[in-house]
Amino acid sequence: MSAYNEEKTVGLVLERLRPLTFIKEIIVVDNGSTDQTNARILKAREMDPRIRCLHIEKNRGLGCGLRLAIESTTGDIVVRQDADLEYDPEELITLVEPIETGIADVVYGSRLLVRKAHKVHYYYAYLANKLITIFSNIFTNLFLSDVETAAKAFDGSLIRALKLESSRFEIENEITIKLKHMDCIFYEVPFSYYGRPFSEGKKIRAIDGIRAIYYILYWSIMLMFKKLPDKRSVIQSANKKKNNLSP
Repeated sequence: MSAYNEEKTVGLVLERLRPLTFIKEIIVVDNGSTDQTNARILKAREMDPRIRCLHIEKNRGLGCGLRLAIESTTGDIVVRQDADLEYDPEELITLVEPIETGIADVVYGSRLLVRKAHKVHYYYAYLANKLITIFSNIFTNLFLSDVETAAKAFDGSLIRALKLESSRFEIENEITIKLKHMDCIFYEVPFSYYGRPFSEGKKIRAIDGIRAIYYILYWSIMLMFKKLPDKRSVIQSANKKKNNLSP
């Protein structure tokens, strides 16, 4: 989780994560917040020892926060949760199950395959997401319905093997394209969405949509000349390490 000036919601999110016993660690990056976000995280940590709070002195974008959080994980499955309440933490188990059962390497929670609730939101934002998803699908040959969703789960060894570079929202596209080039198996599940307006702190802007399209093209071209870690080797190495650590 990467949090930037989310003092109103980050404590509530962490409180709703507390009863989820399948979660073994909660990595929260305070991404240069200037409000009481860090204080809310530290207070939640007093109630839940699974929480680890990392700090970036000055905000450097969502991508920087997520990269630090991902690098700091140790779990077999890594699940992303935003610091706002647009995505219901209680539904995270639906992202975990396909990976846990061995049928998927990556699971995206689609806001367009409505599960319980979908707050009626900005139509232009929907069109932008649709355009970005179509553009991404063209270059990845995946049939995703919502590539920009923040509800994502990954095989831990695979996502940590990527050398992610994005600093802002385009990290969503870098992750998708790189994992596809590693021949990862993608699944989608329906996920509820409770979107908030810009007046309540939503941070994505039109320029981020333009950057997303640019970086889809950029990473698609770059990966023609760049070798990624071999999926099978990464998994075998992770399993060997796990077996060596077993008593």
